[in-house]
Amino acid sequence: MSVNGETSSITGFDASDHQPAFIFTPSAIEGAPERPAKRRRVGRTSAPDPTKHAQAFRFERLLNGLEDTECVGLREELFKRHWAKTEERIQSILGESNEDTLTKVTSFVQDVAPTEGSGIVPTGFIVTGPNIASQGLLFEQLSERLKTEVNGPVVTLRSGDAANLKAALKQLIRDATNQRAVNEDEGEGFFERDGRKLLNYDLEILHGFVKLHGSKRAIVAFQDSEAFDPGLLGDLIALFSSWMNRIPFVLLFGIATSIDLFRERLPRAATKCLFGAQFDVEQTSSVFESVFLKVIAGSEAPLRLGPALVSSLIERQHNHVQSIQAFISALKYAYMCHFYANPLSVLSDNERDSKSLLKLLQSEHLEAIRMLPSFIKLVENSVEKHEVTLARGLLEDDKVLLREVEKALDSATQRVITILRTMHVLSSAATGPVEKIDLYVRAFKGSLSDSDTVRAVLDSIKRMAPDALIAFIGRITKAVENGSPELDLEGWLGEETEFLKEITDIQGEVTSLVEEAVETGKPVRSQYAIHSQGLRTTVIAQKVQLSYEKSTLSKQDIKYTALIDRMSNLLKEYFTFEHPQDLFLNEVWLYDSLSPYKEVFTPGSRLAIEQSLSAPYHYLPGCKDTGDAFSSSKPATAILYQMYLESGSLINVSDIWTAFFSIVGGEESEGYDERTALMLFYRGLADLKLLGMVKPSRKKVDHLAKSVWKGL
Repeated sequence: MSVNGETSSITGFDASDHQPAFIFTPSAIEGAPERPAKRRRVGRTSAPDPTKHAQAFRFERLLNGLEDTECVGLREELFKRHWAKTEERIQSILGESNEDTLTKVTSFVQDVAPTEGSGIVPTGFIVTGPNIASQGLLFEQLSERLKTEVNGPVVTLRSGDAANLKAALKQLIRDATNQRAVNEDEGEGFFERDGRKLLNYDLEILHGFVKLHGSKRAIVAFQDSEAFDPGLLGDLIALFSSWMNRIPFVLLFGIATSIDLFRERLPRAATKCLFGAQFDVEQTSSVFESVFLKVIAGSEAPLRLGPALVSSLIERQHNHVQSIQAFISALKYAYMCHFYANPLSVLSDNERDSKSLLKLLQSEHLEAIRMLPSFIKLVENSVEKHEVTLARGLLEDDKVLLREVEKALDSATQRVITILRTMHVLSSAATGPVEKIDLYVRAFKGSLSDSDTVRAVLDSIKRMAPDALIAFIGRITKAVENGSPELDLEGWLGEETEFLKEITDIQGEVTSLVEEAVETGKPVRSQYAIHSQGLRTTVIAQKVQLSYEKSTLSKQDIKYTALIDRMSNLLKEYFTFEHPQDLFLNEVWLYDSLSPYKEVFTPGSRLAIEQSLSAPYHYLPGCKDTGDAFSSSKPATAILYQMYLESGSLINVSDIWTAFFSIVGGEESEGYDERTALMLFYRGLADLKLLGMVKPSRKKVDHLAKSVWKGL
């Protein structure tokens, strides 16, 4: 071939054609020198000031910016203080929930005896259930417990740490050898062998470490074992089995499904090497109820959640997530919203008395109080009771309002405790299991007296025999005397004198009736437990007539029926109390706003994306609202999105490129050149494709198919 032929054959060849990706170089730096300019020496930058960083995220001043700085600081302090105590209690509950499992697993590891020469690896299968997020806390607690009570290294492996066999062994050996400090002479003993340095994934290193420290066990825990590759697990188990005569391995597997499903995933040769026991972790539902009763419903809870928010949290917990950590995050967000957005939350400081809290209030605080629904309810009740002077004073006189605020703050805690005590008595009086979370929702909704639980208790009383009624009253008395540890309620036997006197009198009278019945030999029954009418048959002139007659009741039966009615009315009155959301200033200690929770924990991602593409100036400070939907100041993706909205089901790429370049390009200095505009065009189309709005069309090669319509 001639030289001219060779030259012509490579005409049009670009040196970048062989590259897998196109490298874009902006025109502004095309003529830049190859050698970078020498950088100027600058002084050492000072370390960032943590106080300035903290000040940048302080709470905002509310009440139209008129809130005093002391109140702003107090709200932030209350949030941090209350949440720190709440989080501490949550961690304590989670720790106690795993205590039984930790004890059993630790005992298994200590007592299990590896069989020499058999290659069988002692194994513990920890069935955690579907709550995978709780596995981290469980295995962290298990690692700490085993390190203190078992002589040997404890290593926890996760699926992300073990991409292959070498990576898993490296992680295992590194974590095991770093658990005890060794000097250089000791360290060389197990990192080298016969003058040669061992590879960092050689189990001979772990063997030397175990031999040096006289370890009785080498515990390897697989936290999310079902996320590991089955082949990798099989190789690790086979390798551990071959080293059992030198390293006393004990394996622990965290299983979310079941042992049978986990065993089916493993190679058969690996399952033959395992022998051990199963440990069941306490289920999420019981742990969730314990956390709820202590942290939200407990008497020491600094903030109550309202029924609407609790119902939404419970629905999300049961239907969408199974993680305790997700519930804790939602609870923390509720705390943050309450103290961040409510200027009256300063009144929830339980370390100050009501008089010192009133000194913090400004005139703007009083104006905010007069806008509360509970204040409106207070004024309406005053008018209904013909206390017009008080109602006028609440509206016009700040001193009268401050007196009512002080009364409300002083009585708030006692009123909440009264509600919790009623819940505890009701759950103790119920004959069957009771959903205590549902009781909380109904109690703070003000509908506890009309609930199915109360009706079931009252109906069961009418059908009770005397002995059952005596035992029933005994349960109520015991509940009042002992209180409720799960609600942090102490016994209040000395405070319920009137109620206890009434039920004790009923119990005594029923006992007397039972003693009389034993003497006479006739049982005592109420009119609700026997048929009040009997069927009577009469034959007159060869005709049969049926009639009803009332059953006769003895004096003891009539007296017992009266006692039943008296007990029923007494309990019905006891289970009735004022609506918590009608209490004055309940907004200080009760948070029941749904909108912030729904916006954060149930976000509308598609709506947010469409809004950001339609109006990017709401999100980007450099983008201005010019009133033109096709303004060149908008990002390329937003411009293409507007064209996308106005197009049909098929989009001609050539036409949309021409329209796009006419907007962002041009001969003016502000427009982009064709090369830069093409790069922006491709990037914008890639964004739309990533969002699932367009896809290649099968009908026409040079067209894109529209896959999403706005608002549908």
